[in-house]
Amino acid sequence: GRSFSQAMSAPVSKGVSCVYPAQQVIVVGGGLAGFSAAHTVLEHGGKCVVLDKSPFCGGNSTKATSGINGSETKTQKAKGIEDSNQLFVSDTLKGGAKKPEVVE
Repeated sequence: GRSFSQAMSAPVSKGVSCVYPAQQVIVVGGGLAGFSAAHTVLEHGGKCVVLDKSPFCGGNSTKATSGINGSETKTQKAKGIEDSNQLFVSDTLKGGAKKPEVVE
């Protein structure tokens, strides 16, 4: 395979268009995926600018608590926590879910 530097120096023909790679990259989005992409570019000798619409970086990654949401789990039952699938759906929709059909 080609190195990052080699891949960035030669145009690649894709049908009727031609893509000219460069060692300068603009990453749109300052969340975990954006910073991961920017880090990869820097690791391979490229230059990178990260743009984000928020006054701080982190995106939805700052809201993640590394948990897996669920309802009526064994742990909840063992601890006497009352829960239901209906309550889970309601809480998820209140949290900003855009597609209720996916939640259910």
